[in-house]
Amino acid sequence: MSFIRKRKHVQFKPEILEESTRYLQNPSCGWYHIYPFVIEEKPNFEELYWCLHAEESIALALIDIGAFREGEISGEALCNLADILDFFGKHNKEIILRITYDRDGRGMEHEPDFLQTVTEHMQQLGAVIRTHQEQIFVVQGMLVGSWGEMHDSKFLSEERLKQLMQVWREMLGNIPIAVRTPQQWRLLHSEKRAAFEDKTGLFNDGMFGSLDDLGTYGCQSKAESGWGGKWCREEEMEFTGSIASHVPYGGEAVGGSLKLSFQELVGEMRCTKVCYLNRAHDERRLQQWKETRCDERGIWEQKSVFDYIGCHLGYRLVVRNVRLDKKKELSLKICIENIGFSALRDDVEFGVIIEDRQCSVLPMQTCDIQPQESIEITAILPEDTLVSTGNVFLEMRRKRDRRQMFFANTPSEDGKVRLGTYIVS
Repeated sequence: MSFIRKRKHVQFKPEILEESTRYLQNPSCGWYHIYPFVIEEKPNFEELYWCLHAEESIALALIDIGAFREGEISGEALCNLADILDFFGKHNKEIILRITYDRDGRGMEHEPDFLQTVTEHMQQLGAVIRTHQEQIFVVQGMLVGSWGEMHDSKFLSEERLKQLMQVWREMLGNIPIAVRTPQQWRLLHSEKRAAFEDKTGLFNDGMFGSLDDLGTYGCQSKAESGWGGKWCREEEMEFTGSIASHVPYGGEAVGGSLKLSFQELVGEMRCTKVCYLNRAHDERRLQQWKETRCDERGIWEQKSVFDYIGCHLGYRLVVRNVRLDKKKELSLKICIENIGFSALRDDVEFGVIIEDRQCSVLPMQTCDIQPQESIEITAILPEDTLVSTGNVFLEMRRKRDRRQMFFANTPSEDGKVRLGTYIVS
């Protein structure tokens, strides 16, 4: 390709752009581990530091508040919560936050007797959480139920769910809140309300445990059970995917009776747009994935299903091609595809770099790249920045905190993708 302007002749040789099988430590997606805390006890943060998993960008902080089921949460305990959130922020971990009265599977026994106690705790906790909202990826549940999973609770009627959500939403503002089942989501929303009107999403800690994901789904169709009922697996997955297009969705994969082929498994994860998964639970299911090879030709052939899933959680962007354009200004047209299970929702900036000089910043005010979608960006190459020859790179950063985000291309250098080489004559 060549371009002639202002007596300069510019040639551009594109790099051979290939996808890698590397796990990318990108923000807001991927594997996570659970870090349990008892809110009235001050954690040993030095010891906790050595338990962090450097390759993971998110962490689930499980906060047990059961000691305060009969009264208000102490100021010291709230300070402990603030310190916990500060700790993960200091170490660049986005937080999946789950607060619960129960960690033994006895939700009704451990949660408060009165709804008012729960809402008062929400008000106390919410005041702390709001001051750390930039660090919170999603808040799972509404305090009640076994393990905080919104089952085995006396507060799950439609009326009480709405009361809890009203208080929790008032306290958390724009922080995403995830409820446990699609049916619970529908009880909180009218059928005419669009999914993107609030930041209420879903989490699923029963993935693949059975045909109904351990009670997450039902067996009737939407037509049979109505808006407020549980739908069959296929319809619930489609519904979950529509919610997950706007709010992150994930949880835990469970060993059980459900047997899926590689294509069926990946198809379900793409349908529901899985963004994050527990890397330690359930070991039965995870070990099965580690021992099973991908049924796909190309670079993933003979890689483990575990590796494939991990690399595709959330978004995964790959630069597909680049070409020099000569119609107006000297520019590069760059095609980028999202091959992950879920969308890239953050606003990002793409920067084109010639050797060590950034010459073009391409702000994307609304960067909503859904899975299996491609975008084309244009990078102007000012001629006064071009010397005789040089390499051209592309980088990506999250707009709100300038955190670097990585492409799935190989080779790459310091997170930047080499697009090609230009020559000026």
